[in-house]
Amino acid sequence: MTLESMGIVSGVIMMLSFPISFYSMYTKLEEAESYLRFSTFIVMFKHMFKAGLFEGRMKRLFAVALVILMPAAFQWRRLVLVEDVKAIPIRLKLWMVMPFLLTLFSITGMVLSWLLTT
Repeated sequence: MTLESMGIVSGVIMMLSFPISFYSMYTKLEEAESYLRFSTFIVMFKHMFKAGLFEGRMKRLFAVALVILMPAAFQWRRLVLVEDVKAIPIRLKLWMVMPFLLTLFSITGMVLSWLLTT
């Protein structure tokens, strides 16, 4: 696979991740935040970015995804309880983490293909 095609595939993955992100933002985010209502990090994020674009839903979605992916790091700083993260159902965790990982991998692929071709 050439670097240009890697960049194109990453761009296509990015475009396909937008509908998944919007679906997660508007249907699943509030449910996931209800499981983390005692989390200082999530509550702070929700109040800080509520006035932003799309009510800060994309930032809040990525914050919840980070908490789900690294609960021990956030518990170490006393921002999240690991028990609250474990209480989230598996399917809901997938809906929170999937848009974050798709976006992260596609951005990484595009940047790497751009850096290596120049």
